[in-house]
Amino acid sequence: MLCHADKRTSLRVPIACAVYYSDGAFHASGVTANLTHQGGCLRGSHAVRVGMVLTVLLIPPTQAALLIRRATVRWVQDRQFGVQLDQDDSTTSWELDQIAFDQEGPLSFMTH
Repeated sequence: MLCHADKRTSLRVPIACAVYYSDGAFHASGVTANLTHQGGCLRGSHAVRVGMVLTVLLIPPTQAALLIRRATVRWVQDRQFGVQLDQDDSTTSWELDQIAFDQEGPLSFMTH
């Protein structure tokens, strides 16, 4: 899965995990393409717009689900989009690093 190329400050790790995301008015499902502690690329069942603030529930295969309370949409291409995580959430950053460390291979999830 290709992702938008931009000037990133950190390397994104290719990780496929199920995700659920919402802005409060809608709830949708998807899958990650890559992640870092600063953001990631998602492909989802519901279209989003640049600037939207989402709550994301990340479901890694080997750990408990991770709630990301604030992820801002930075770019959109069809149903694929990039999010930037809230910089003040250091606990989430650490947990995302653990998911990247624990991931042994890509997974496949169907979205609905």
